[in-house]
Amino acid sequence: MERTQHQKWNMLSFLPTVLVLVLIFYFSLQPGEESLQTSESMGLGMYQLVGGTGTLSQAQLDVVNLLVRAAAHFAEYAVLAVCLAWAGTRNGIRRQLRAVYMCGLSFIIAVLDEFVQIFVPGRYGDPLDLAVDMVAVLIVSVLVYKLRGPRRLERPKELEGCRRDFLNLQLDDVSFAEAVDRIMAFAAEDQERCRILVTPNADHVMLQETDKEFVKVYREADLITTDGTPLMWIGDSFNCPIREKVTGSDLLPAVCKRAAEEGRSIFFFAASKELIAKAKEKLPKEYPGLNIVGGYSPPMHFEDKPSEVEKALVRINKAKPDILVVGVGSPKSEKFLYRLRERLQCRVALPIGAAIAFAVGEQQRAPEWMRKKGLEWFYRFLQEPGRMFRRYFVQDMKIFLLALRYRDRTIMGYTGKGKHEDRDRSDKSE
Repeated sequence: MERTQHQKWNMLSFLPTVLVLVLIFYFSLQPGEESLQTSESMGLGMYQLVGGTGTLSQAQLDVVNLLVRAAAHFAEYAVLAVCLAWAGTRNGIRRQLRAVYMCGLSFIIAVLDEFVQIFVPGRYGDPLDLAVDMVAVLIVSVLVYKLRGPRRLERPKELEGCRRDFLNLQLDDVSFAEAVDRIMAFAAEDQERCRILVTPNADHVMLQETDKEFVKVYREADLITTDGTPLMWIGDSFNCPIREKVTGSDLLPAVCKRAAEEGRSIFFFAASKELIAKAKEKLPKEYPGLNIVGGYSPPMHFEDKPSEVEKALVRINKAKPDILVVGVGSPKSEKFLYRLRERLQCRVALPIGAAIAFAVGEQQRAPEWMRKKGLEWFYRFLQEPGRMFRRYFVQDMKIFLLALRYRDRTIMGYTGKGKHEDRDRSDKSE
């Protein structure tokens, strides 16, 4: 692991993978007749090895050839998966992230393998071979994942609960209970400017690479909690786990409960008038004593119209809430708060997206077992496949490549062995 912290990659660990790739494409580039002869020779050898006697008919030979080809594909990609697992482990990549790389790289290689065969005389690409390849990889991935539990890196006790570098941003290393305590402490403070919470997920991480203003939002945030399963996976895979997943959807009910107990007021700034009406009706019944001092739903694209922004600001400031709950989409919510935080007359703002819809029952959350397994994103995809497909399966998947780029920053941010940095990303955001 010391190797990882000093940004050195164990290149020799990739040698077995390269040798297996050479073997795979050697057999893939064999012309049809030669490949058939190889399969028949292997099949007959196995037949004789198990004590078979007599001559096989052509139909029997065809079956043997099919079984030998399937077994060969299974063996090739099982070995490939093991080699990829070894390379990942030697370079400090374990558990979920290692499984993602094993499956992703193997799938690309398997597709390329079948594609290449289209151009080989007497050969053709076969989806069945691709399926067998991936079954082998998946089996090995599961076995490797279960083989050994995480081994945490050492984290100094004095850093517990502190902000740490993670990928291209920073996180507050707090538990759910600590996060709620901090929010309520903000709500009780007498300060000149509004405190802001942000809850990073995979989408936020990707935006940090290109959106200069969003980078500034995170730099000046007062509390940064993790709202993304891929971030939890990455932390576990680098042996520097995030203490607890703290989502906006879980925070809102807890904050409402504490606000009712402590006499703190809440204002809802959401995308729908109906949603605000439901919140005003349902939440005080669920949390007796909850003081909802108002709500406002701005028109579409209000952020591009200064007059509408001023109108929203007036409505919020007139109510002077302790807690402002914002749900007009991300990163719109966070940027709205960042631009106006010096003028907002509230104590703490929570841009927590769909949490309001979940709290009032307008949108259904994933079952608890799916949330525990990190599949809440998939449940949301099933609810809105058209809107969520590109986000989850195209844009957010890039986070697994970004994890390699910021591997060392993440590890050093956890162990405290590297310089705590607020990196300058302006050159990427111009």
